[in-house]
Amino acid sequence: MTGTVTLSMEVELGWGVHDIADDAHLSDDGVPERAYLGRLLDRCDALNVPISFDVVGHLLESDCDGDHDGPHAGDWFDADPGTDAASDPLFYAPDAVEAIRDRPTDHEICTHTYSHVNCDDVSAATLDWELSRCQRLHRRRVGTETVSIVPPRHHPPPRTALLDADIEVVRLSRDTSDRGQLSRLKELVAGPHPTFEPRLVDGVVETYCTTYPSLTASTLPLGQQDPPAYFSSLPVALRQRLQRAYLGRAVDAAVESDGHCHLWSHLYDVANEYQWPVIDGFLSELAARRDAGEVQVLTMAALNDRVRGRAPEVTTSV
Repeated sequence: MTGTVTLSMEVELGWGVHDIADDAHLSDDGVPERAYLGRLLDRCDALNVPISFDVVGHLLESDCDGDHDGPHAGDWFDADPGTDAASDPLFYAPDAVEAIRDRPTDHEICTHTYSHVNCDDVSAATLDWELSRCQRLHRRRVGTETVSIVPPRHHPPPRTALLDADIEVVRLSRDTSDRGQLSRLKELVAGPHPTFEPRLVDGVVETYCTTYPSLTASTLPLGQQDPPAYFSSLPVALRQRLQRAYLGRAVDAAVESDGHCHLWSHLYDVANEYQWPVIDGFLSELAARRDAGEVQVLTMAALNDRVRGRAPEVTTSV
């Protein structure tokens, strides 16, 4: 039996919270996030494990004047500093995109919309503007348009908007929180991580994930923010072991069912010394299981090709 695993990571920095003023998880200067991105890319290169990086389009900009002349609500871009990457590295990150693009591992750079809009809560004109602008930036910065989208905050976009923008695959969440508080807590700490098969629906391939970041541990600090106090009372080493076991069992479930497991996180989630050892160890385990023929590691684009009956590019060992 052979399972399939997809890893996706949202790269949003300041754009992820520009409309809600809740940035305790972020650094002040983007340095830790970029440092851990570099460590992650190094590890992926050593193991040849690809990731779908879901990047807010504005981060591909090197500078702007803050006036984007879009059909958004009047105050939507108020947090945009209208400067450049050197002045405000949380709002401009072409360097991070180039670092992903230029690596030998065949990572995917997806879109996370241009300015982190809720795709089901904006006008058709706004979403069309967002996706069109993203595709232009992808052509310029990445070299090709993207076929993949991860909608911010799990708000599903209309099919027509995706098809008009030549988007073929979307990551959607499935809520598994209806089993009571204790069951939810057990799921976060020990699993099991659900296995959801991707589907072609109305011309767009859907791949499914959890509502919570599953590649990183809710029991450990997420970026610069401490976890809830009831997790902090547990030894760090125990919490790390629990997350490694959680991830291993997620892959087990995919292998045993010939199914698909989509693990995800934000870039900021991994940007600390608590999460990193777990990620590092899991990537090594995943690569070993791939090399043993137990599992395939597919980006969203490769998964899209497989669902549509095209031949995906399956990663092999280095």
